Amino acid sequence: MAPLAITVFWVFGTFFYPNNEVGGTWGQTGVTCCALAAWLVGAILAGEPAAQAEMATTAVGGQRGRFGLEGLLVLMVAPLLALPFLGWPLLLHALGQANVFKPPALPGDIAGAVIVHVCCGILGGAVAVLFAPPRVTRRATATAAVLASLLVLAGLGTLAGPIAAAQAISDAPRGTVNGSELVACLTCLALAAAAFGATALWSRRN
Repeated sequence: MAPLAITVFWVFGTFFYPNNEVGGTWGQTGVTCCALAAWLVGAILAGEPAAQAEMATTAVGGQRGRFGLEGLLVLMVAPLLALPFLGWPLLLHALGQANVFKPPALPGDIAGAVIVHVCCGILGGAVAVLFAPPRVTRRATATAAVLASLLVLAGLGTLAGPIAAAQAISDAPRGTVNGSELVACLTCLALAAAAFGATALWSRRN
């Protein structure tokens, strides 16, 4: 699938050159995870045939069960996309390429990166769920709505969302997970919760 292929190329391209800044690089890939999660979750849900979606919804007990499945999908996609951005540079380091990051990433840096990538991925996936069928049935409309939402999130800058998380991890002292990172990631989760809440209300109206 295209989002997974883009993820692979993005990972290789990001870490092809040595001496990357730890916080700045992982901040940038965290923002990328948000967009990729929106793309992958949206593609999976849009690619499901309508008849199959109706059968699955009935099998899990209606819209509430369907909503749970969509939430589970997001929770699976977010760490899946985070894994290569975190695992590949650490693997390179383990194999002897000691200058992947300069200075090297410490355990606290890695922990912060995990939190940022997963929270950004959850937010992107939640946005995709909001505009997925049966709420929005035309793929072009759904794509435009997701893109517009991502632009709004980017427009929030350092106030909340993925840009705030990226800035926080970039500014965090080396080897730590500080309060700014946690607050920024909490804003991502709060926005994701708002998107899921809007999804639930929209589904009930349909």
